[in-house]
Amino acid sequence: MRKLLLKTYSIVAWITMAITSVIITPFFLLVWISTFWWDRRRVATHMMGTFWAWHYQSLIPFWKLHLEGRKKIPWNRPVVMVANHRSLIDILALYKIRRPFKWTSKDENFRLPFIGMVLSLTNSIRIKRESLRSGAQFLSQAETEIAKGSSILLFPEGTRSKTTKMRPFKEGAFLLAKKMGCGVIPIVHIGSEKTFERGSWVLKGSAPIHIRVLDEIPAAEVEKLEVKELMMMVREKMEEGIARLEQEKRLE
Repeated sequence: MRKLLLKTYSIVAWITMAITSVIITPFFLLVWISTFWWDRRRVATHMMGTFWAWHYQSLIPFWKLHLEGRKKIPWNRPVVMVANHRSLIDILALYKIRRPFKWTSKDENFRLPFIGMVLSLTNSIRIKRESLRSGAQFLSQAETEIAKGSSILLFPEGTRSKTTKMRPFKEGAFLLAKKMGCGVIPIVHIGSEKTFERGSWVLKGSAPIHIRVLDEIPAAEVEKLEVKELMMMVREKMEEGIARLEQEKRLE
C-alpha cells in the first residue's frame, strides 16, 4: 500500500510540476525583460529561480530542508562555492541558500524544457563535456561572471556520486578561485540521496536534507596555496563537515 501511495503521489507531483512550470514561465520571462538592461549580474532572474525552486520544494512534504550558515555567503562579493553532489535534487535543495550565484551545468541541461530557459536567462555556466575546449570555455565564462561581481557554485566531483562518498575532485573550481583572487566556500549536505532510487522517478518517502555552509577559505590563503594543495584542503574540510553532520543527525 505504501509503495502504491508513493507512486500515485509521485505521478501527481510530476504532473503538477509540469503544469506550474508552464504557468511560471511567462513571469520568469517578464522579470528578465524588465531587468536585463540594467541587472548585469542577473540577480532578479536568479531570485525568480529561487522562488521556482521553493515552489517545487513545497510540493513535496517528504523533503524537509534545513540550512545552516547562510550568512557566511556574501551578497556583493564574488566567491567560488563548492558542494558535494549526491542527487538530481541537489540543485533544487541548494537554491535554499538564497544568495545570487551562477550555476555550472552540463550542456545537455540547457536543452531541457524550462530548466534550460532558467539556466540561460540567469547566465549559468555551460560545460560541454565532449569538447576538448570545454575547460577553457568554462573558465572564460566563469571569469566574465566573477568580473561582474557574481559568485559561482560548482560540484567539484563533476557528476553525482553513486554512494555517499565523494568522487575525485576536478581542478576547475580551484583554478578559477586562484586566477580571479576569490575566496572558496565549501558547502556540505546530506539526505538528498534518499529522495529517489537512482534512475527512478518515484519518491522514496521521508528525506530530511541538511545543508551546512562551512567557513570561507579567504582569498589571501587561496593565493598562497598551489591548486592541488587548495583542492586537498577543501576536500578534507568537506569530508570532515559531512562526517560531523551525519554524526550529529544520528544522535538527534
